[in-house]
Amino acid sequence: MSNIVLATKWRPKLFSDLIGQDPVVTALINSLDNQRLHHSYLFTGTRGVGKTTLARILAKCLNCETNGVSSKPCGKCASCLAIDAGQFVDLYEVDAASRTKVEDTRELLENVQYLPTQGRFKIYLIDEVHMLSTHSFNALLKTLEEPPEHVKFILATTDPQKIPSTILSRCLHFSLNRISAEVIRNQLEKVLTNENINFEENATKNISKIADGSMRDALSISEQCISHGDNKITYNNICKILCLMPAENINEIVNLIVNNDVKKLMDLIEQMYFQTADFKYILEELISIFHQTAMFKVTNKLNDSIYDTSIKSLSEKYSEEEIQVLYQTGVANLKDIEFAPDHKSGFEIALIRMILFMPFKIDTSEENNNNGNLEKISSKKKPSDQDLNQKSLQKKNNSKEKEVLSIENNWEIIVKRLDIDSITRNLAKNIIFDKKIDNTLHFLIGEDRASVVTEKSKDKLKEALTNYFGNDIKIFIETSNNDLSTLHKKDEEDYNNKISNADKIINNDDFIKTIKEKFDATSVENSVQIKDLTNGE
Repeated sequence: MSNIVLATKWRPKLFSDLIGQDPVVTALINSLDNQRLHHSYLFTGTRGVGKTTLARILAKCLNCETNGVSSKPCGKCASCLAIDAGQFVDLYEVDAASRTKVEDTRELLENVQYLPTQGRFKIYLIDEVHMLSTHSFNALLKTLEEPPEHVKFILATTDPQKIPSTILSRCLHFSLNRISAEVIRNQLEKVLTNENINFEENATKNISKIADGSMRDALSISEQCISHGDNKITYNNICKILCLMPAENINEIVNLIVNNDVKKLMDLIEQMYFQTADFKYILEELISIFHQTAMFKVTNKLNDSIYDTSIKSLSEKYSEEEIQVLYQTGVANLKDIEFAPDHKSGFEIALIRMILFMPFKIDTSEENNNNGNLEKISSKKKPSDQDLNQKSLQKKNNSKEKEVLSIENNWEIIVKRLDIDSITRNLAKNIIFDKKIDNTLHFLIGEDRASVVTEKSKDKLKEALTNYFGNDIKIFIETSNNDLSTLHKKDEEDYNNKISNADKIINNDDFIKTIKEKFDATSVENSVQIKDLTNGE
């Protein structure tokens, strides 16, 4: 067996070998075949998706001695073989993370003006270019904008946000996608089959998921498992090497949550604790299961997952709203788990909240207490929407009829509830209820306040009362010589009482008395104002 690591041995050497980056590959192939070459390229994307690999393939396309500048280098000429071996003298690979100073950049650019020694183009491949200092970027600007014809720059980075816009505008930018788990899995199984490595499908499925879009990570994890499992990759080996919890245990947790078996759930967590379980990882897996369950209830489509049984049982037991509660509880506790005394206690609280935040009741019978179970409240048959509407309307009408009969004693409350503007409200506060004849409400208003009665305000008050009582209400307002106790007069009396009390408090204040005596001062009349405190002021 070769001693070359899988990630290096199976590094793509042609565009056709590259997986998961079809849009970028298509663009580069078309530009090469049409001889539309740019002087600087920028490849961005997460780790292990093919940035450096793509740069090397591009370097071969530009310097192939057999096929010339094309999208299909021969891979057999001296230039192609030298690039694959990392020995091509005109390919300068620079790790910007270790050469961040401006002196390093200037030293690199000193030889730009000279023609290539072996190939057709000089290729400057600067990896992790975002690590360069500001002065280094400035030193690179002019050369990057107008390099000699024989020079091509290829920049690669995982963090394009840190690259100055002046650099970005001078490059042809290609963003590489995360590789899907299915594509990684297919490629991984192809590699393992060619390497004569036995593997379990469940194992490759988990590796492709843990790789998080990175083919290199998937191959590195596989290398670990091969060493640990004596040329075999099994799901149990993955769990041991990466300290993961087997899917069977996580499915058991979900099953206990569905069955509300708290006692067994806590016993299982205690058992996991002594197996050095990563409780944060388990909580993340539970959140993922809740997410997949929500998607299943919406789309009725179940992807090939190791948690199929858990997803189906959750879907049968809980409604869409309850799944959302479980998901939100898990996400909230994922933040809180870092602040818990330890991850175990934080995880236990998360599970308890998931159970108790649901409409459950505790069965206090001795048998169920021993089992530690929670029994969900059984719901009665829900009444139809028509029945609910009729009952609500009947209750509303009865309530409103009662208010109409007692309008004389509740006019202040009714006015507060009416949806009216300030002018109409002013009219309502200056009238008092007199009597009711059929659907006509008779009001009185003082002669000194008769000017507030207008046809427009009367119509608005009539409309508001009609909407409030649910009946066609008519109003009649007549003037009166009597001293009427209106809401407006009541408000004025309340305000004057507050002013009077405030004056007394101020005049009796020891500090105010001292100021008056010391400076021979007097209070300004009518200067006290009452401020209504609202919204927590």
